[in-house]
Amino acid sequence: MSCHFKQRRKVVFSETDLAGIAHFSSFFPYMEDCEHSFYRSLGYSVTNMLDDDGINIGWPRINVSCEYLKPLHFEDEFEIQLLVSEITDKTIKYEFNFVDDEKALLAKGSVVVVCVKFSESGMKSSNIPDSIRNSINEATNQL
Repeated sequence: MSCHFKQRRKVVFSETDLAGIAHFSSFFPYMEDCEHSFYRSLGYSVTNMLDDDGINIGWPRINVSCEYLKPLHFEDEFEIQLLVSEITDKTIKYEFNFVDDEKALLAKGSVVVVCVKFSESGMKSSNIPDSIRNSINEATNQL
């Protein structure tokens, strides 16, 4: 399957271990930042998303994983490819491929987010707003 969004990055020093290799934990912020950039490309900001009734919503993670295939080193440039692989009434599953300039697969990850509404009593899962679902469907042309 082809990706639905791409982002270029460079490994910075603070993301590496003592050997100069991107620390395993750095891949999770990479995926989250790519997801947020995808939302911005659709005209949304993750910090002030609203449902169709104007109520604040968010996207907490309910499952994340990453498999590391080849190391990324300090100042290596790479591409993150985002694929929307599944949408249910309340969740979105994103898959991420990390590739170098030769398109060699360096790592692959996934993130499942659930749509929640915020209120004074906390947050509760909610159906994905039609406006957001439609924007994602238009961007992916397949779901």
